[in-house]
Amino acid sequence: MKSSPFNLYQLERNNCFMRQREFDTQKALHNAMEVFWSKGYKGASMKDLLTAMRIGKGSFYAAFGSKRELYLQALSHFRDTKMLIKQPKRKAMPISAHESLRELFNQLIGRTINQRKVCMLGKAALEFRGSDSAVAEIVDAGITQLEDSILKIILNGQGNGEIPKERDPHALARYITASFYGIQVLGGAKPCREHLEEIADTTLSLIIPNRH
Repeated sequence: MKSSPFNLYQLERNNCFMRQREFDTQKALHNAMEVFWSKGYKGASMKDLLTAMRIGKGSFYAAFGSKRELYLQALSHFRDTKMLIKQPKRKAMPISAHESLRELFNQLIGRTINQRKVCMLGKAALEFRGSDSAVAEIVDAGITQLEDSILKIILNGQGNGEIPKERDPHALARYITASFYGIQVLGGAKPCREHLEEIADTTLSLIIPNRH
């Protein structure tokens, strides 16, 4: 049956609406992530979320289903877009393991002090304490991503002689990861750059003890 001009118009209008909603959904998700990152899951009210996302309840439930489902999407969005460690672009000259780790600590301390924000994954781990398996899975994947990135730096340091090869690189990567989260927790409670820099320096001296 041949479509009427009205039906064609309505179909095109619906297609435009769906394309627009898809764009708005991503923006709304990012705004929701910022709310959860700041207030946590329990601390973020529906009013907080709807205001930040700039949508009504109907659109909220149609697009995200529930507050929990939105939180899981926001947590994944943080893991994919806001983790400090990303795959670095290749440089003409490779930098040392010490320089790589020092730069990561600098980024971490800068965000902790200047933005007063800690890792959203760490906050989720403390808030849920393993009580929600879906949250735990996202947190575990994010921490593993961090450890794997640090592990590559450690292996590079062992390859160029900075770090003794007899030391377990996986244990060192876990140690640095723990230091990362410790700095964020301490920085959130007592934002003193000097103290956080001391922790970073001590960690690096234990990992690379013979640097001159």
